[in-house]
Amino acid sequence: MTLTVDVLRHNPLFASVSDHGLELIYRLAAPHHYRKGEIVFSEQDEAECVHLVAEGLVKIYCLADDGREKVLSFVGPGEIIGEMALFTGNVRSATAQALEPTTTLVIYNSAFQQLLEEHGQIAVEIIRVLSNRLQQTNMQVMDVVFRDARSRLINALVLLGERFGTSERGAIRITVRLTHQELASMVGTARETVSRILAELQSRGFLEVSDRRLVITDMAALRSQREID
Repeated sequence: MTLTVDVLRHNPLFASVSDHGLELIYRLAAPHHYRKGEIVFSEQDEAECVHLVAEGLVKIYCLADDGREKVLSFVGPGEIIGEMALFTGNVRSATAQALEPTTTLVIYNSAFQQLLEEHGQIAVEIIRVLSNRLQQTNMQVMDVVFRDARSRLINALVLLGERFGTSERGAIRITVRLTHQELASMVGTARETVSRILAELQSRGFLEVSDRRLVITDMAALRSQREID
């Protein structure tokens, strides 16, 4: 992929910035390439920069004291990662790992803070991103407190379909290729439980598997399955 200023132009963060402003921002950004499985940054690393995802897919997760992984989110093209440390000045609160070949544009904190001062709308968009992340966290807490494993998994599938889904003959293909273990880490249950629930959803016609990706055959019907009893 040849990176151009269009990578920024298509990012919602910079929708209000002039073409000249985008050129200036682009000159500040350095492309970094990551292989599948490579760590972009690790929990407790010093936070020196933000990453704009140009292509690929990044998993954000934390490790519990016993070594278990908790998936917080998945981030794709047009999204930003590492932005929280801009305001706190702290170390990284989570680990970011490329799930497929990934390219990010890196902007160091001092330069990015100057951008926020010069372009107020970017700051507004950053607040929107942080608010969405907080909402996702709140939803995960509600899931753990009020939903069983089946409802949590269904809710995660619906959200993945909404964020990473493509329409396909009335169905929704989740373009992210996730293992059963990654889904289990995302919803806080065992891999065997995820496998059993996915098999049940397939047998009932809510899901199919095509080219190793999940396809939601009826989004409305699947949404109805996630309601809390």
